Amino acid sequence: MKTRKAVDFLRGTLFVSATLVALTLGSGIAMAAPADNTTQATNTVSGVVRDANGEAIIGANVIEKGTSNGTITDFDGKFTLVTEKNATLVISYVGMKEKEVRASKNMIINLQEDAEVLDELVVVGYGVQKKANLTGAVSSVDVSKTLEGKSQANVTKALQGAVPGLTITQTNGDINEDAKIEIRGIGSINGSSRPLYVIDGVPMEQTDNFNPLASLNANDIESISVLKDASSTSIYGTKAAFGVVLITTKTAKNQDKCKVTYSDNFGWSQATVLPEYPNVMEQIKGMAEANNRVGDANELFGMYFDSPEFIGMVQKWQDKYGENYKKGYEPMIWGVDYDELGYYANYDVAGIMFNKAAPSQQHNLSVQGNAGKTQYYMALGYDQEQGLINFNPDKLKRYNATVNLSTQANEWLEVGARFNYSDKQYKSVYMRSGTYQYLWRWGSFFGPYGYFEGEDGKIYDGRTMIGYRNQGGDLTRRTMNMRAGGFFKIDFLPSSIKNHKFTFNGDYTFIKSDTRYKGVGLPATIYNTWSVNPSLATLSTTTFVETDNSQSYSHIANAYFNYNGNFAKNHNLNVMVGGNMDKYNYEYLYYERHAIMDNNLPELALCDEEYDYTHVKSHAGSLGFFARVNYDYKGIYLLELNGRWDASSKFPAADQWGFFPSFSVGYRLSEEAYFEKAREYVSNLKIRASYGTIGNQDIGTNMFIATMTKKGTSVNWLGTGSSKYDTFSDPKLVSSSLTWETIATTNVGLDLGFLQNTLNVSFDWFQRENKNMIAPGKALPAVIGATSAYENAGSMRTRGWELTIDWRDTFGDWTVYATANLSDYKTIITQWDSQNLLNQNYTGKEYGEIWGFETDRYFTKEDFVYDDQGVVTGYANGIASQKSLESGKFVYGVGDVKFVDQNGDGVIDAGDGTPENHGDLIKIGNTTPRFNYSLRAGFDYNINKGKGGNLDFDLYFQGVGKRDMWTQSAFVMPFMRGVDALYANQLSYVTSEQIANNTVDQNAKYPAMMGGGAGQGTISSSVLGLGRYNFYPQTKYLVNMAYLRLKNITLGYTLPREATRKATIEKIRVYASINNVFDLVNHTRQFGLDPEINTGVGSYANGVFGRTEPITRTYSFGIQVEF
Repeated sequence: MKTRKAVDFLRGTLFVSATLVALTLGSGIAMAAPADNTTQATNTVSGVVRDANGEAIIGANVIEKGTSNGTITDFDGKFTLVTEKNATLVISYVGMKEKEVRASKNMIINLQEDAEVLDELVVVGYGVQKKANLTGAVSSVDVSKTLEGKSQANVTKALQGAVPGLTITQTNGDINEDAKIEIRGIGSINGSSRPLYVIDGVPMEQTDNFNPLASLNANDIESISVLKDASSTSIYGTKAAFGVVLITTKTAKNQDKCKVTYSDNFGWSQATVLPEYPNVMEQIKGMAEANNRVGDANELFGMYFDSPEFIGMVQKWQDKYGENYKKGYEPMIWGVDYDELGYYANYDVAGIMFNKAAPSQQHNLSVQGNAGKTQYYMALGYDQEQGLINFNPDKLKRYNATVNLSTQANEWLEVGARFNYSDKQYKSVYMRSGTYQYLWRWGSFFGPYGYFEGEDGKIYDGRTMIGYRNQGGDLTRRTMNMRAGGFFKIDFLPSSIKNHKFTFNGDYTFIKSDTRYKGVGLPATIYNTWSVNPSLATLSTTTFVETDNSQSYSHIANAYFNYNGNFAKNHNLNVMVGGNMDKYNYEYLYYERHAIMDNNLPELALCDEEYDYTHVKSHAGSLGFFARVNYDYKGIYLLELNGRWDASSKFPAADQWGFFPSFSVGYRLSEEAYFEKAREYVSNLKIRASYGTIGNQDIGTNMFIATMTKKGTSVNWLGTGSSKYDTFSDPKLVSSSLTWETIATTNVGLDLGFLQNTLNVSFDWFQRENKNMIAPGKALPAVIGATSAYENAGSMRTRGWELTIDWRDTFGDWTVYATANLSDYKTIITQWDSQNLLNQNYTGKEYGEIWGFETDRYFTKEDFVYDDQGVVTGYANGIASQKSLESGKFVYGVGDVKFVDQNGDGVIDAGDGTPENHGDLIKIGNTTPRFNYSLRAGFDYNINKGKGGNLDFDLYFQGVGKRDMWTQSAFVMPFMRGVDALYANQLSYVTSEQIANNTVDQNAKYPAMMGGGAGQGTISSSVLGLGRYNFYPQTKYLVNMAYLRLKNITLGYTLPREATRKATIEKIRVYASINNVFDLVNHTRQFGLDPEINTGVGSYANGVFGRTEPITRTYSFGIQVEF
């Protein structure tokens, strides 16, 4: 439950509460010196304090009004207190509305949530701040709703849409694939534009070898804050240029009993959508149309599609089983499914290859509590997933262990330690071409996807992914991450000094990441079905073992002084001064040997032949000093100043240091006296603004070092006999001065709260500029024989806005909530001095833009001029020539795509391919996700005042309003690689009959058939992306990737406390959840593609976009138990 976890965390951060618990640890009951009442009558009162759901509140303060006499509630929410007769008790707890009651025996006191206080504190850089006093752009994630009780174990993917400005994109549904995360879009063409991760105050950079989020168990996370502008992130310096994801893991709460929690989740996954085939007759008809057009033989692996005998056998099969019947993974029957002419069965490729209920499970166990003055939190996690492929499926296991300890050594010293270990073990099949490179490549009749019964009585697969997966060698990848560190805090001022606090904080963390990979290439004994006469054969006979090992080590240290004070009641000051350093080492080793001696013992040492190796070592480090000042007057006028002095080893010695300042201001109008009358309706009104700079060091490796590349070995004309020399390239050109990219961010925000903050609105406008972006210098003459050196010669600007609307209210036993996020941004390259071509970078380019032609219609007979023999001799008057776009056997004719002549010169071309002269090309779309939005809504229902338990329901919608993709995918446009497969969505096309009769159907989805459209056309790839013939990049076949998805639906029920306590169980919640439920907006389903797919296996020139692990829909249920 979000409320309880947030409250517990906030309470642990408040100094007063910590003091009360410290007293509890010493005496068993926290009580100030009682009033002198020896001459007055006393009364012993008792009771229990609960929340609105009937759950016990641990550590609530119970004070006799007007005195210092008090106590706190125990683990069961109970208390006992000796008071004066007729006394009034004041009961309070962080996040709850304070309540006064008349003291009596056996009291039952229910506290209600206070929306304003609940969100009072937000975790920021090196501490917490009151949300009301924030002047930067900071968003908090609702951890309980986003991460807990879900089937998604990957923290990054689970955060999709959680806060505005946080863009998370998946490439596919691979169980071993991480999603990409950006805050407010791309910030530089160099490096990754990744945010910095700060876990328990320790800054951690994501690298190719280490992902901080992947090492975390979602169940161990207490809070997540996303810092987005310079004033919020600059405190972390060099690696925080593109935002910070700040994560706090769970620690023990201030309680005097041990608490044990256990949770599990069992799920079953299936593809959200998969491509479909039409019946075989439709497939071969389309293939014949494409082949006949250019005079190619209608043949595929010995099958002749225009053969009456072949067509007759296809028809016979369809007559036997039904026109749209799809066969499963069954024995292949000679004379029915295949014979010497070819293969005829229409196989259910999706049903055969993909599991509709791939299992997964998660288990989490944690123990937390206090032992004397020491608080502890220990947790273990395990989850297991299986991929969707039915044959030898991929499997992933994760193990997590977390230990957080802290102890109050004495009044002025707190020390602690943190440890986290994760072990991710992935197992798959080594596929020389990848499962998805050939899956879907051919029609449903040519896998074939059945199996053969050999003469030896054994079962053999055909030459399909089934056969290769069933007999392939192992592919394993194991990633182990370990994080260990300690921290301390020294209080210089005794607790007797009120309103002032002066501390020194320090921590050290060591991180080790170790990834080990092994792939084994083994032969496959299968029926070679790449022939009309399949026979048993052993294929892929070259055996080998390849391994790699990458290790990284990081040392991170932080130390800072912090002063917090109040002066004259109205002036609040917080000053922080400190420094940090980190050191990073990386080493990678790859080795491959061939000719395994014994296929049952695939080890490097048991291979006969040396083949290849690679060895890479690198290191980097940074050092920084920082200062931050926060000041507010009466909580009305707010000011924050930051400064960083940073150095990085990624730059030349003379350019390693840089100073980066930032500031932010805020004005809380709602706290002014003149606003009092409006406060009944507008409970919060704050305007804020910030500006600052941060240095970016994520620019790539060896940018200022003149490196050489090994070009080859055994050069014939160097050396003698068997002794040959290696050759290297010339050293690359480097700039004499190369320094930080400077990221300058401006942010203006407005925060509004209505009706006692039950309804809140937050809006931000931002601009982020990369003012010294590293880019190629001016182009050099070709005679030099080298590319330009990189310089601080470019600039990039991103502008956007973010909106959050949050509503939460209580109506009797019902608590209802809804949160909506909407954000948008656009990135422009504002300076680029190198080449100036459309498909590269240039000044004024909108990042992600797609250039192409505007589709007009299909050509008709009237668009051409003919000779006496009916042969086309040219284009009719007023029809622009597309001859410059023709290549190979392709010539534009009737039924082909006609483009719009944008410049009216009578020729369709790309001009010079520059922004100034782009011929007939226009901007047709953009790959940047625009208008990212989400909506979470739900309720908690306290059944019969808690006696009947608690019911909770949560809906989560997420989507993208605008995103385009030129896919050159064979799923989107027919025969993009060649004449090999036709899909169910591709049956509407201009036929040869329509062309012959001059009855071209302008409403047909596709033009006249032609194979090979995914390759590069006659226009340079520096100017235009892949695509040729009828499928040059164009408006008609641009794919709209916008979507709106019901991302998750969860229903939970918490059993009545009275029932569970009889079994000594504090809480039991059961729930069911569905992830990726359905789409309300989806433009890609028609192609068999999920709108979140972003890749394909193999060369895009083969039309492979979408041939990858599908995105999954998961059904799950689980239980959460607290003892």
